[in-house]
Amino acid sequence: MSPAQPLPHRPIATIAAIVGLSLSAPVLAEKYEIDVRNSGMTATPVEQEAPAYPQSLEDSGQEGWVRMHFVVAPDGRAIDPLIIDSSGGAAFEDEARKALASWRFTPPESGNEDAHNLVNIRSEIRSSRDSATRSFRRDHQRIVLDLVHERNEDARAKMDKLYETGGFNTYESTMLWLMMGRVDGAENNDVGKLECYRRALAVSTPSTLRVENKRSLLEKIFELEDQFGHYTNALQAFRSLTAASGEIDVSEEVTARAAQIQELVDGDENIVATAAIYNPCNCEAGEPLWYYKPSRRTFSFANLSGNVERFEARCENHRVQGPVEAGTEWALAPEWGSCRVFVFGDDGATFEFVEHPTGAEDDAPTAVVNDDVLDPRNRGQRS
Repeated sequence: MSPAQPLPHRPIATIAAIVGLSLSAPVLAEKYEIDVRNSGMTATPVEQEAPAYPQSLEDSGQEGWVRMHFVVAPDGRAIDPLIIDSSGGAAFEDEARKALASWRFTPPESGNEDAHNLVNIRSEIRSSRDSATRSFRRDHQRIVLDLVHERNEDARAKMDKLYETGGFNTYESTMLWLMMGRVDGAENNDVGKLECYRRALAVSTPSTLRVENKRSLLEKIFELEDQFGHYTNALQAFRSLTAASGEIDVSEEVTARAAQIQELVDGDENIVATAAIYNPCNCEAGEPLWYYKPSRRTFSFANLSGNVERFEARCENHRVQGPVEAGTEWALAPEWGSCRVFVFGDDGATFEFVEHPTGAEDDAPTAVVNDDVLDPRNRGQRS
């Protein structure tokens, strides 16, 4: 790869906005939380209209959450959104995309794209968002009993039926994703289990996930990220776990493993992440992908299975894309700043993401910083 002309490095900034709205009955109350993390100091919001609540869901009381990655164009427009996670259904994703198209930011100082931006949009409309309905609790308990008695097929059938009912508030969505993770785990689908656990943590709030449960969830996420070689994510889960634990010590086993992972990241051997492409978007405009913040600046792909088409690296002040070919190495120039790599292909395709050690001729800093994508409420860290 031929690196583009180096651009000035800019530190990361975090911008958060809370927007309150009201709707007519039957919606009791509505609040949108729009939390933007962008990598350019000058890419501050000028216009940031909240998305509309989907009219088709007003009677159901469904609450939603959407995470998108986007690019700030040289003229300040928000472009090229990617839905990378969501809860609540396609209607929330569609409204988030529509709103993003109208957003405007101050143009990046470099005159080029600011390509590494993340937004979380949460919609809450029900006054009883911190409790579950009687029917939800009943269905949830039945699934638990099926799992306890190893009736995994029955648990899956009940889980799918419950998911299709919709109308979940924030608390129910948190419990739903936790239970879906347990069902996937019972089916030995650790890829799905990790995805569900990540989503449960992201959609939760301090009032819907107690501290002790949050610690337990973060520990499970740490173990799964480690299992797949997602070392950047594992270290972030460990930092979040340490922060959530307060005065309670993290287990010696987890602490020791985190230290080993850090040694691997800092070492001179290749580190290999096992990756599976999936479609996180419920909308028609969605594209199956896998995304990751690498811990090193040179990477390649190996052991491709299925259709793995292309990748795109979105960095603070540059983006680059190319075909995915086994053995071809790609480098992220240090001047590009922090980067996130997206890989596109068919749902279910797998590959290995290989990070190569820093060469003797290259003393570039790592491509990552502390990343709060797992837990947006940990304000001590950045994305």
